[in-house]
Amino acid sequence: MNKKILAVAEAVSNEKSLPKEILFKLLENSLAKAIKKKYKQKINIQININRNNGKFYIYRKWLVVNKVIFSKKEININEAIKKNKDIKIGEYIKKKIKNFFFDRVTTQNVKKIITQKIREIKKKIKIKKIKKKRGQIIIGIIKKIYKEHIIIDIGNNLEAKLLKRDMIKNDIIKIGKKIKTIIYCINKINNKYQILVKRSEIKFLIELLKIEIPEIKNNIIKIKSISRKPGLRSKIAVISKDKKIDPIGACVGIKGSRIQAISNELSGEKIDIILWNSNIKKFISNIIHPIKILKLKINYKKKNINIKVKLKNLAQTIGKKGQNIKLSSKLIGWEINVIGKK
Repeated sequence: MNKKILAVAEAVSNEKSLPKEILFKLLENSLAKAIKKKYKQKINIQININRNNGKFYIYRKWLVVNKVIFSKKEININEAIKKNKDIKIGEYIKKKIKNFFFDRVTTQNVKKIITQKIREIKKKIKIKKIKKKRGQIIIGIIKKIYKEHIIIDIGNNLEAKLLKRDMIKNDIIKIGKKIKTIIYCINKINNKYQILVKRSEIKFLIELLKIEIPEIKNNIIKIKSISRKPGLRSKIAVISKDKKIDPIGACVGIKGSRIQAISNELSGEKIDIILWNSNIKKFISNIIHPIKILKLKINYKKKNINIKVKLKNLAQTIGKKGQNIKLSSKLIGWEINVIGKK
């Protein structure tokens, strides 16, 4: 093989730390493209490089077809059979190109093509790794701020986009600040990858709970249901598989340390930990606690619950703009109606 081409391959291999087989395939494709460019016509070229001794062979090839449309790239089946009686439509007739000289321009073109392809391969490898982190929390640094989104540096020369609608209401956004997000989507647009992240999803809250509460990560405490208004309030129903472990105490932590850490990450979002119960009456009582229910009526068919509380507790039960009772309804999966009684 031409020494200049070998030198290019060696330099690129050392610089980019790529496996030899990937490099050989890249080199074959790049040489083929460079030769096509030198011929200045649309032809099919195939390069085969001997992996042991580095010798290479150049072939021009024609696709075997019934009717020739592109004479530079195709050959009629009848003509092809004269050259190879076993040839079939869809296969190629090849002719070896001898004594091809790689001049300086061709060599530079090869290096340019290889370098570009290596960038693409490395990008694909990075994206493949990041795809495995979909649904997981990643930590990045805010790099750019726009009106409707921010750009986050997530390391390894990769950036993620966080849309304004996927942020938390009270998030403090400034360049250079560390921020936790969850990867939820990776798109390819015009050969460029776009990594989208969120902070407003319930999944983000779940992953934070796993980080701060080992009992949840280790599946000792199970999350039965969650309802959330990002940045404002969340309700989480939990149950412990181990009778010796208090699920509420474990989630809240000593002096509220665990739940406070999560709340801080969510820009002050209030988090209510509720003991789940399969008995609907006991569960609704746990949800409304510490407010006492005076009367409770359940319509199992319509999944509707009517509760009465003291008039002085009505506003607290419903919450600002009905937020508390809406979240309670979502948590239990039933419609809850509240009325006050003197």
